[in-house]
Amino acid sequence: MHLKEDEKRKNSNCRVKAQAGIRTACEGMRMKAIEIGPAAFFLRPSFIKKILFLSVALFLSIYNTKAQQKNNPQKDSAASTITGDNQTLQEIRHDRIDSSQKFYEKLKKKFLSRRITRQLYPLLFREPYRKPVAMTPEKPKDPYRAYNNRFIGNIQVKKLDPFGPRVNDTLRQAANWPERFANSLHVTTREFVIKRSLLFEKGDRLNSSQISDNERILRLTPYLTDARIYVLPRRNDRDTVDILVVTQDVLSTSGGISGDFRSGRIDLYENNFFGFGHEFRTRTSYSSKLDPLKNRSQGWGFRGLYRIPFIGKTFITGEAEYINEWNNDRKALLLRRDFLTPSTKYAGGLEMSRNRLLAQAYPLIKDSSSVLYSYSYNLADLWLGRSFRFRFGNERFRERARLIVAGRTTGYNYFERPIVREDTNRLYQNRFLNLLSIGFSSRSYFRDVQIYGFGRTEDVPYGGLFSLTGGLERTEFGFRYYTAAKASLGRYYSGFGYLVASANVGSFVRSGHWEQGVLRADFNYFSRLIELGAIQIRQFIDLRYTRGVGRFDQEFIDIGSRNGIRGVGSAALRGAKSLVLNLETVAFTPLNILGFQIATFAYTDLGFITQSKVKLLRGQLFSGFGLGIRVRNENLAFNTFQFRLGIYPNIPYVSSPIRTDFSGIPRTRLTDFTITAPEVIPFR
Repeated sequence: MHLKEDEKRKNSNCRVKAQAGIRTACEGMRMKAIEIGPAAFFLRPSFIKKILFLSVALFLSIYNTKAQQKNNPQKDSAASTITGDNQTLQEIRHDRIDSSQKFYEKLKKKFLSRRITRQLYPLLFREPYRKPVAMTPEKPKDPYRAYNNRFIGNIQVKKLDPFGPRVNDTLRQAANWPERFANSLHVTTREFVIKRSLLFEKGDRLNSSQISDNERILRLTPYLTDARIYVLPRRNDRDTVDILVVTQDVLSTSGGISGDFRSGRIDLYENNFFGFGHEFRTRTSYSSKLDPLKNRSQGWGFRGLYRIPFIGKTFITGEAEYINEWNNDRKALLLRRDFLTPSTKYAGGLEMSRNRLLAQAYPLIKDSSSVLYSYSYNLADLWLGRSFRFRFGNERFRERARLIVAGRTTGYNYFERPIVREDTNRLYQNRFLNLLSIGFSSRSYFRDVQIYGFGRTEDVPYGGLFSLTGGLERTEFGFRYYTAAKASLGRYYSGFGYLVASANVGSFVRSGHWEQGVLRADFNYFSRLIELGAIQIRQFIDLRYTRGVGRFDQEFIDIGSRNGIRGVGSAALRGAKSLVLNLETVAFTPLNILGFQIATFAYTDLGFITQSKVKLLRGQLFSGFGLGIRVRNENLAFNTFQFRLGIYPNIPYVSSPIRTDFSGIPRTRLTDFTITAPEVIPFR
């Protein structure tokens, strides 16, 4: 009798897992995957033929999909719905999956037609991993809300290797021996590390919103690619549910070597030290270039960082940093606890550091040379915040909205600096700043893919915030007050895309005059995922206006490099107010080479920048245009590799109007609607 009950319970759990989107052994079906290894590119006798075949096959897949859409206009309206935690996948377009499959089927047929490639095929290829692509819902459903307030029973953690299985397909296998070998070398995250990152324990009452937030917290960690939490009801116990936590590791070790004949550096990163979740980073560098201050070679340099996320069950992250380089010397200890979820009551942070930096004084006169000088200071920074739940409104509002009060104190003590007077080098005054803020925050999240990532789950925030900040700063030359306000609102519009608008204004006030004030407005947009055959496209638009009020000497906005017109720097791109428009189109291709996915992009950057007394639109419109390729393997801890070709037709003081760049892009996250430490609005 007990055996029958266990069997019924097992079958029930299998059905629940299948509804949640996770594959288990009881499904009796395995999905294969495909990846292209580098060996195929070394088959020199047929290299050109294969490239031509890939191009023709890709064109045919796009053409066939367009023909299908033309002949079957109602196809897109036929939708299937898969319900998962805090997510409804709507309008799963099978034409996209069919296009990718046809692309690879033709590739497979070509390779199997010859004896040499037929022998290599089992090592290099497998069928594509079918991942449903969803139209992002504006208001995702919560499938576990029906289980709220039930007791949490057993908590099981299933840890997956970096290569092969997925959180919604745990039976998927590693593709070939390189993946299996990499899995064998990797130390999987230890179970207690996952459990200390959970917001709940056995015996707690289930809160479905907490489950969704906990998934997102797990995905924030640098040692996990993805995570899912599944609620499994017990068949004969309606008061208790079990929890299944499924996580997939990143291959956590990475590094890099770069340099030229005169300088070089070696980087080593470890995001999951021996499976404990600790992060360890080092850089060793050498340069024979001249140190202009010491009139000798820059010599050796070293930097190291050790970070422990979530010490114990406190959700406090600790970090120690050491840098010893010719232009940067830093010793720092940091502790922080963020408002990770709306239910987090307390947050705060502490930084104690000793810093020595080199700075350049850039005169605003375009053709003047800069001056290099060093400055050193000790920094002490402490803040603490408390959130309060609202007692009115509907249930959703009470769950996701909070009133947050926070205070901060910061002290700068300079022991090496240029000459400082009341009207000279005021940036380097010894100062002590106290700030207090009060604000409203409402935030929720939905899941999407292929925004900044290449297939990993990305948590997209929507909601809003509004905060007011005030404070008092004591300097060497008297007191001054500070006041600021922030507001932002973000939402996903079905059929249109995701839009965020924000505005920030703040300034110090001394004797009735504004000092170091800034006004900034931002509009950020990305489209829904547009499918063009096997290719998926997103459009990004960013518009930013910044204006300084009563800024000190040597303070300016720079719209060059990553601040506006990417890939170029010039004295002509500095000023006191700016308007920048960035347009970018990203096309995610179906190509997968040894797990590295490829995307192409094209961009246009436009910007006005002038001094404070010149009308902004009367200034010169600077521009940059370009295209490039991005490559990333989400199973690795490496940055996204990017090659970019840029053209800058009207930017003065640059050596060439055409520039190339090969660099790594760190993992990018979307701006959240949480209130953090009170701060002086940065001028950038």
